[in-house]
Amino acid sequence: MRSRMARLFRLSLLLALLVMSARAQSTPTVTITPELGEAERAVFAIEIDGLLPDTRYNVEIVFQSEVVFGSEEDSDQAGHIYYPISSTAGDLPGEYTLRALLDGEVVASGVFTLTAAAPPTAAGEFLGEVTVSPSVAPFGKVHQARIAALEPRAQYTVEITARETGQEAYRRPFTSDDEGVITLEIFAEEGDAAGLQSIAVYDADGELAAEGEFTIQRRPQRQVWVALSPATVAVGGSVEISLGGLAAFDSVTAQVTTADGVLIDTILARASSNGEALLTYATPAELAAGAYQLVFFIEGARLASATLIIGDAARSEGDVTLSINPLQGPIGTRHTIDVAGLAADQAFSLIILDPAGAEEYRASSQTDAAGEFSLTISSTAEDDTGVYTVEIRAEDGAALLAAASFEVRSAEDEMESLPAAPSDEDAPVSDATVSIEPQSAPIGSSHLVTVRNLSASEIIGIDVVFAGASVYSTEKTADDGGFVRLELVTSDSDAPGDYTVNIRRASGNQPAVILTATAMAAPVQASTTVGGAEAIAGSLIDGRAEIVFDGKAGQVLLISVASDDFDPAAALLDGDDAELAFNDDSRGQKDALIGPMTLPYSGQYALSISAAPLMMPQGAQSGDFQVTITSISLMPISFDTDIQFALSADTPALYFSLPVQTGDSLSVSLDSGGALDTLLQVVSPAGEEYAFDDDSGAGFDAELSNLIFDRAAAYVLVVSTFDGGVKGAGTFTVSRNPVHSLDAGAVTIALSDKAIRDLVVFDAAEDELLVLNLEVISGHVEDLYVTATIEGMEVMSYSTMGVPDELPLAFVTPMSGRVVVTLEKFGYDDGIALDVSLERP
Repeated sequence: MRSRMARLFRLSLLLALLVMSARAQSTPTVTITPELGEAERAVFAIEIDGLLPDTRYNVEIVFQSEVVFGSEEDSDQAGHIYYPISSTAGDLPGEYTLRALLDGEVVASGVFTLTAAAPPTAAGEFLGEVTVSPSVAPFGKVHQARIAALEPRAQYTVEITARETGQEAYRRPFTSDDEGVITLEIFAEEGDAAGLQSIAVYDADGELAAEGEFTIQRRPQRQVWVALSPATVAVGGSVEISLGGLAAFDSVTAQVTTADGVLIDTILARASSNGEALLTYATPAELAAGAYQLVFFIEGARLASATLIIGDAARSEGDVTLSINPLQGPIGTRHTIDVAGLAADQAFSLIILDPAGAEEYRASSQTDAAGEFSLTISSTAEDDTGVYTVEIRAEDGAALLAAASFEVRSAEDEMESLPAAPSDEDAPVSDATVSIEPQSAPIGSSHLVTVRNLSASEIIGIDVVFAGASVYSTEKTADDGGFVRLELVTSDSDAPGDYTVNIRRASGNQPAVILTATAMAAPVQASTTVGGAEAIAGSLIDGRAEIVFDGKAGQVLLISVASDDFDPAAALLDGDDAELAFNDDSRGQKDALIGPMTLPYSGQYALSISAAPLMMPQGAQSGDFQVTITSISLMPISFDTDIQFALSADTPALYFSLPVQTGDSLSVSLDSGGALDTLLQVVSPAGEEYAFDDDSGAGFDAELSNLIFDRAAAYVLVVSTFDGGVKGAGTFTVSRNPVHSLDAGAVTIALSDKAIRDLVVFDAAEDELLVLNLEVISGHVEDLYVTATIEGMEVMSYSTMGVPDELPLAFVTPMSGRVVVTLEKFGYDDGIALDVSLERP
């Protein structure tokens, strides 16, 4: 029991208990709430009153005449100790005595009782039934979850937790269908824990409605292979780089270097769930011909390399291609090597290098009349396991024409990677599913069709139907994981509309998916440079458009999207289509404005443009727009000092670097002497508007009061005018407001319609219990919102309509650090003054 009784803090219980009076009493007393609880689940709140102030006591728990737990606790100035405990696994039912001792003498005691733990829930007692197929799969493979026997058309929440670590990996609301069924696909992502996973399904009342489990196998050891197609490319040409044997979702960095190790370029890719990645490298037109090294890194570790020959290829017909099938297998597997793209009857050398790089095999061969060659080889028990490289060289063995790799695995490794043999219960044909990404795109786009949950090596037909007629059909064979992938590319001859992709199987269900081809996006109409800024004109097609541009790491950009035809919204995307910033309306205007923001890397970015809903729910479907991309220089700023500025048609806005610290509260006052209608804007590091003002200052000048920041970062302050081109000058001051620290005691906070928010700060330790006390001094507000953050992570939030005269808010800090408490009012009212203090029970 000594190691099983654990302390536990429960916010709902504390809020009720901490408002109780804790007056010292002449005779110490122990109050235990509740007095009775279930073993392994009960939570008790212990209140010990009437003790000496600021005195250390020993607190013991006795069961069957044995002390099973003890600790030292300090009373507060009121002679009070609050002592929460919980029953944990293994605690026995019965009566327990809690005693407070001073100098070895018992000064107060109380009793609580644990009842027997409730029996485990019988199988099938819950409403729903959870089935997961497959129940065990490698990291990154898809699990199909089906939750049946639920209430039809009802709201549920599905939660997935890693059993070993307790990490919550997934939580999402669902609505069951008309048959009371919820289906979802699950696969592990970067950061998820492998091992046994628990599925819990909760109804709208938070009651457990169903539960199940499945297992994510741990990532296998990487056995990386590389294939280049072609291995020799003309200057200015492109090469496709295939990698396999990676772990699911690996982030791969490929560096292109000269023979002397000089870095030429860097390209990035992310592995699929199958541990495969495809990169394309377009060689620069000015690059010198020669041999270049491709070196591949994962998380900084070098895992593989390959040689790329750049220069004119001495062959008469096309690029040489080399393919090996299969790319891996156990000892004894037959691998077929196919060569194409050589001249008719061309002689060449075929070389196989073993895993150590030594020459294992060499033969002189010759292509057929079509310039092709095929050879089947197989490994034997004498061969080493590992990655073998096949090279196709010119007849004299000098010039490398193509290269590819295959892997020979041991029987043990192969067995570990194979799924368990199906049981008799698994004999029925599984329900296959099909998905397409993207579902809708302009003509000329590529769509990836993925069919899942097939049988290994199952042959399926794929038929694409448009307007009742088949326009494309093919057959594919599922891999060992039951997957088929097919890339469909729409062409100029295809009509816009919905295409049905039908999956034809010999037995089992016949899934289908819709591919929507929209009208081809209009090309960019014009790209010009105006005053150092790039201006790009374009048009919406079906409500969307995309502009691609190159940027450099550390470059500060301001991106605007303007239109007379619609209300534009814009999202800045990185190379993986992840959203970096978004804006709809900015600086009081309907046009979208992103930045100024600092680009995080050198490479390609995309600006996705759409029409924000205005007169129609879905927004405009067509219209012209103009994108302006401006490189910005940030000027330094000094706090609490008058800073002069001058604006004109040539300089309509000025941009200042605004470094802030955790807990900063800033005010910006601006004075143009009535000459300008000024605007102030603060932009976050993500390029999104953080604060804006037009006329809060004197006359038509802008003013920002009590800007608060919960983490250290570099923001941008923008000074401009409403008219945009008016000439004038003035001064502005950025002032650091006094920091309200609760470490030194209570502070007074005043909120009004002009200063709607303020903050207080203090330092806290990990797992520390805190009580934030708010006491109304004067006034009232319609709504008050209180949040506490540590390093930007929210650890407490509370909102109320109005504020009671006294409001204690208890919470526990999950980590140590600087706590920033923000108090913000909503609504138009006469404002409020609050006395804010902190208790550390």
